[in-house]
Amino acid sequence: MSELIFNRTILEKYNQTLSLLIILSLSVNFLLVGIILNLINKPPLIVYSSEGDIGILKAKNFKMDEAMLQGFTKMIVSQYLNFSSTSLPNQIEGIAPYLSVKAKEAILDAYKHHQLSIEKDGISQQFVINNIEITKKSNPYWMEIAGVRTLYVNGNNKTVPISYIFEIKKIKPSELNPYGLLVNNVIQKKDKAL
Repeated sequence: MSELIFNRTILEKYNQTLSLLIILSLSVNFLLVGIILNLINKPPLIVYSSEGDIGILKAKNFKMDEAMLQGFTKMIVSQYLNFSSTSLPNQIEGIAPYLSVKAKEAILDAYKHHQLSIEKDGISQQFVINNIEITKKSNPYWMEIAGVRTLYVNGNNKTVPISYIFEIKKIKPSELNPYGLLVNNVIQKKDKAL
């Protein structure tokens, strides 16, 4: 008789333990389902038109729009690689919210190092883009820009084909940087010419 009571006590403890594990397992499963549904069903972004109409903006998470990335790169290249003897510092300050400290310091240090000859000889540069290609499609993105650089010195010019790699990092958009893109580094390619 005492053996039956002992076995019954053990069975009741096992039942209590199993009940607790089942409740814990169900709770974790409901929590996971809730998290997954929350990630899938993000609220849409609401856009107001100038007429007061409300529209919904569909946004894709974790995917960069290649056209936007190329447009951003063209904007940066037009200011970063085109300059006159007096315009460069102001141009760089204009795009400063889109440049990392390293990229900004690199161009300004090069300018300060050559400032006297740039101003004395009236040096300016024009870069014409031939091709933009995304060579690394994950954050940070690598944009390869191929084009022709024309350097003007004292009324003379020299034109050479050249390529650059712009390393662009996706960051959280802000009031100063609504694109949410930042140029981390600019590298002049040393390999074959165009």
